[in-house]
Amino acid sequence: MVHAPGLSEGVQARIADPLWMLARQAQVGEFTGDDAAQPAAVRVVSRTTRLGSYRAGGGATVPYPEDRPLEAVVEATAEPDFGSAGLHAAARAGHRLIRRLRARGLGGAVPLLRAAFGHRATGAIVDVGEPGRAAAGLLARWAFDAGRLAAVPVGEIEAALGGLGKDDRVRAMAEIEDWRAARAAVPTAGSSWDEQRLEHSFSVAASTTTGELVLAAPEHDGGRLDWYTFDLTRERNETHGLAAADLPRRTTVAVPTPIRYPGMPASRWWEFEDGTVHFGDIEAGPADLARLLVAEFATVYADDHFVVPLPVPVGSLTEIESVEVVDTFGRRTRVQSTAKIDFNRTGTARNWRLFELTGDEPNDSHPSPWLLVPATVTGLSGPALEQVTLTRDETANLAWGIEELIEGPLGRGMRRSNTWPRHPSTDPSESPPSSESSESSESPRFSEFPPSPESLPSAGSSEEGAWRYRLEATAPPWWVPFVAERVAADSAQIRLRRARMRDWTPTAGPVGPQGTLLDPRRPMWLYEEEVPAGGVRVQRAWQLARWHDGSLHVWLRRHKRPGRGDPSSGIRWDLLE
Repeated sequence: MVHAPGLSEGVQARIADPLWMLARQAQVGEFTGDDAAQPAAVRVVSRTTRLGSYRAGGGATVPYPEDRPLEAVVEATAEPDFGSAGLHAAARAGHRLIRRLRARGLGGAVPLLRAAFGHRATGAIVDVGEPGRAAAGLLARWAFDAGRLAAVPVGEIEAALGGLGKDDRVRAMAEIEDWRAARAAVPTAGSSWDEQRLEHSFSVAASTTTGELVLAAPEHDGGRLDWYTFDLTRERNETHGLAAADLPRRTTVAVPTPIRYPGMPASRWWEFEDGTVHFGDIEAGPADLARLLVAEFATVYADDHFVVPLPVPVGSLTEIESVEVVDTFGRRTRVQSTAKIDFNRTGTARNWRLFELTGDEPNDSHPSPWLLVPATVTGLSGPALEQVTLTRDETANLAWGIEELIEGPLGRGMRRSNTWPRHPSTDPSESPPSSESSESSESPRFSEFPPSPESLPSAGSSEEGAWRYRLEATAPPWWVPFVAERVAADSAQIRLRRARMRDWTPTAGPVGPQGTLLDPRRPMWLYEEEVPAGGVRVQRAWQLARWHDGSLHVWLRRHKRPGRGDPSSGIRWDLLE
């Protein structure tokens, strides 16, 4: 074997049939002349308008908040004010005031506030087992009810602080007033949550040259907000009352940059291509045009894509008026909006669009679709404090609201099943359980559900060990029924109304809803279509995000996600025990 010292042999790409190569070039049209110059500069004329107003559901219109993420405005809900979760929330807010008072040398006011605004009836509102009752009692002794302190007149607070000196009482009242003002200023938009749809509903608006532009988001399930959440609407009932405004034109001149993406063909002969993405290996059938187009644009036209930077502010709408390209031959080419070309050709909206708002139709005065850049963030979500799964039960002809998690007195999610003590089953001679509407001005009377101890067979009775027949086994007490009813007597539309079981397995534990998602203090209805066959899951959890100015924002949100199939309640019929 002969070793050559040069490298020329190794870098050559010799072929034995150059005529074949020329024939292939002629076959694919490489010898056809084409004056395809490269773009040298791009001139973009645009107009931008900022979002100016916000409205949650059917509430009042308020100025658009620019000091925090949009998710923190839409999803923020008030902290719970009843049950074990309300106890923890009130104690947590009260502890913040305690720290402020002690930091300023006003610790003597703390026992006075505890004595005047202590928690009432702790055992009645918290019933989550012995550990929960112990924690609730500790909170009640350690803090005070911040909800009461924030709502009572100032005179009652001054009377409670009568044991302090005059100067300390004035300083303590100033701290309490600041604390009350900060608590009242906490942004909450609980009205955006549609309880009957289990989703957030809100709208934002901006001023344009032709009037206001309203963007409605009627079906936000919770989580990150983006352009696809909003629809452009021109309905009169969505008017925010913004006046038309002159939008200044902004001209941007930039040098276009060839786009780069993984898997694109290499422009040099000896350059190794990225093997992580292989567009040539895309499998597509004869009718799968979308995949074929993606593969063709990614491989054949890879060097025809260019990027032009156009900075736009956060929380704004931008319209591109014109795009003019100057190539290396000095020619100027005006590029029209693809959306406007398609709309002029067909006269209707296109079926497939990307980064375009539904309902946005370009015309002569509106040459391109609006580009929405919402003021959103990607935050950190805490563990679920409360979780309810809604599912259908075709056998029983109703739906179930399964309260899987409830917030305990320590501010953590607790399994509802873990707070339920097990007891013997009911007497078979009793009537089978049935659903009964619980919607009235009074709260559900859960204490009436467990039967009296006299109705249960004693351990030494003759019935012990005997066969018993039961017509129906009851569902767990955290399975809340939703019965179907007509919206009106002459209407075919069905809605699901929350009800309660007349009889449950005998026990001393709480029955029925105990959390805020299925709030037992007021009636509750759901639209039938909101509970699909696979069910839905609604959670309540804390959310943390950092805004572009470095500030931290924390809010308590609700969000809806698809369920995990059809769970079984364990209801059975014709039982021989």
